[in-house]
Amino acid sequence: MSNTFKAFGMMLATAALVAVIGLAPTTVLAEKPPIKIGFIHTMSGPISMYGISSAAGAKVAVDEINAAGGVLGRKLELIVRDDKISPDTGLREAKDLVLKEKVDFLAGTISSGVGLAISNYAKRAKKIYLINIAQSTKITEENFHPYVFRFTTNSTPYFGKGPAIALANTYKSKKIIVLGYDYETGKNSLKEFKDTYLKLVPDAKFIDELWVPLGTTDFTAYIAKMANSGADCFYLAAIYGGGELAFTKQAWSFGLYDKMKAVQPCAGDVETWSKVKQGDPYPKDALATCRYPFWAIKGEKNAEFAKKVREMTDLWPAYGALDAYIIMYAIKDAVTKAGSTDTQKVIKAMENLTMDTFVGKIKMRAFDHQAMMPTWYGIMRFTPDLPFPHITDVGELGEDSYHTIEQIKKIRGK
Repeated sequence: MSNTFKAFGMMLATAALVAVIGLAPTTVLAEKPPIKIGFIHTMSGPISMYGISSAAGAKVAVDEINAAGGVLGRKLELIVRDDKISPDTGLREAKDLVLKEKVDFLAGTISSGVGLAISNYAKRAKKIYLINIAQSTKITEENFHPYVFRFTTNSTPYFGKGPAIALANTYKSKKIIVLGYDYETGKNSLKEFKDTYLKLVPDAKFIDELWVPLGTTDFTAYIAKMANSGADCFYLAAIYGGGELAFTKQAWSFGLYDKMKAVQPCAGDVETWSKVKQGDPYPKDALATCRYPFWAIKGEKNAEFAKKVREMTDLWPAYGALDAYIIMYAIKDAVTKAGSTDTQKVIKAMENLTMDTFVGKIKMRAFDHQAMMPTWYGIMRFTPDLPFPHITDVGELGEDSYHTIEQIKKIRGK
């Protein structure tokens, strides 16, 4: 890990982590107060790789913006805090950033629980909050308010609608069996997957649904059922992280990936599989989605960004880094368009943004403050280009993989 993020760890231990990014390139910048961004993320503990990578992506953007003259003659200042994946801690840090540090914006978070807590506070404090990972549909649908903006995908469409479109585009499987954690996200993801897929492949059949308690790590009995079901494809309904790792090892041993097609949403994201080596169990030939396949995106700017994040963190660049990078530029563009950091003017400006990024044009949808971030999909394989399994034959999904405005109106109506 680079000295930059070793310094993050040392400062976190003292309580308040404050990272002031970049030097003023001109005396004009030095004379004006900075635009402060309070960046709250999980910087310690078992999933700290998400926070470290996200902070690196934000830092790359802030450095670039400040080197180019800042925003309205003011530099950006990033103040990073650790939420320790706790809603109470995240809320406490958000309050401190607003009340003591006088930040102009709040950003960050991976946990939807933390995200909802900060979002509710941002509404009361009338402070703009920009999310780079937390995916709960409630944030921008049931609990929507004008001060929250999301620059990552929405969970239920990401786990359900997107994979259904990808499967219809790739295999058009006719007999599908489902395995999922027995909780709200799993059930909602399957409903989204099933409704979308049957519209695209009307003669398909869902022959069984296997629901396991949340936190299950022994899937052997369920895998045997799947193998003997007569299905030609299985779909994992919101099983990810440690659960997906455990399932995949057991399914690999059983030979399940040789018996049928697999749809594993999230398997394409690098965090889960980046340490897996050739010969180890992995989702062989599975159809997977991914939120930032840096290896498949052409262009010098993408390559430069990926290299900087890797050098800073020793981590492969992930979607949290990309989304945080885009957030910093969204702040720059919206403040420039508004002509000030006035909250109401910036909200209006951000609602109408279309950002020209190195992964394409990203539109902010005004109705739910959801950025139309692309979702990529492909087949999980090893190639000579990377030391870990990753999606190949990459395709891209756009706005059609999100809830429509009419769907959200119905959800809010309930």
